[in-house]
Amino acid sequence: MRSHFFVGVLMGVLWGCAAWAQPRLAVFLIEEEPLIQETTGKVKAELWEALSSAKPSEVALLPMPRLVRPSELLTLPLLGVAFNEAHKAMKEKRFSEARISFKKAIELALERPERAQFGQVFDAYVGWAVASVEDGDEEEARLLLRVLARLAPNYVLPRNLPPVFKREFERAKLFINKQPKGSISIESMAGAVVFLNGQPVGIAPVVVANLPYGTHYVSVEGQHFDMRFGRAVELNSARAQVRGIPKKMVLRLPAGSAVDPSLTPFLDAAALERLEVLAKDLGAEFIWVGFVKEVEPGHFNLSMALFHAKRKCFLFLAPIGFSKSLIGKAVLGKRVSNALLQRIQAADKEPAAKLPLDWRAVDATEPASF
Repeated sequence: MRSHFFVGVLMGVLWGCAAWAQPRLAVFLIEEEPLIQETTGKVKAELWEALSSAKPSEVALLPMPRLVRPSELLTLPLLGVAFNEAHKAMKEKRFSEARISFKKAIELALERPERAQFGQVFDAYVGWAVASVEDGDEEEARLLLRVLARLAPNYVLPRNLPPVFKREFERAKLFINKQPKGSISIESMAGAVVFLNGQPVGIAPVVVANLPYGTHYVSVEGQHFDMRFGRAVELNSARAQVRGIPKKMVLRLPAGSAVDPSLTPFLDAAALERLEVLAKDLGAEFIWVGFVKEVEPGHFNLSMALFHAKRKCFLFLAPIGFSKSLIGKAVLGKRVSNALLQRIQAADKEPAAKLPLDWRAVDATEPASF
């Protein structure tokens, strides 16, 4: 009986060590192309099923929390309400109320340029202009299009607008081009990314020239998206200067959430830093990162890499081409799973991938070469 007891204890210790030694893996599939969301979801499901059926000692899958994009955290609650009220009023053809709501939303957004989503702001100017025309105030609409032309001369108007809006926007741009111009000099901490009216203009220090007189919005982002600085700048002379150091913003994540690192298919040093934060939040030793892209109708490319939290580097995984007919047959999930598990087993010996990663697509003429 005693020998059985010691054997049981020994087996328990060995099992516990094996469980403790399981590599903790999180799966992160980048979903940036709305038209192929269904395909992306099926690829993720196949991979998850394949990894779930792996031997217990090979990997411990971590349930991914709901990923929150930085823009969601930066949006002020009252701002979201104002935009929703404006769009609802437009839909219900309450144009006078829509004008008031759009004006309120824009003012709230631009009070904090470091938090503003300028694409949303520019869309709001257009919505406000449309509401003004519908409400019989064409002069206000022209003034709003001039503001838009000053802040975003390359803005593309929605296709469903009447042609008159395109003509008036072109006139607004010509009017703005004739106005006096100056430059804005922006200084900040080394490595900070500088944005002007929502568009990146370089790494500090930056001088942005040939800007029309009027209000412009400067924002600076530090090494992480939650390090920010913003200011409205009134340009009314040949040169204006701005100096600001990004400060850490207090952002509260919803329970059970993690920040979306906003990765792109071309993983770089910034993505690596954000994945470090995500891995720490999740308690993950490895994060598989994948991206599905349609290279031609019905044919896709799955680019992927493995982030090694301990070494703070990416390990390269060869991209895989596949056709739509192959989805749902578990072949793709098994192939990716096998390649991933092999890479994890040899992770400490694998050379780190050079950044940015080479995400060249597999030849689309042979998408299902399994």
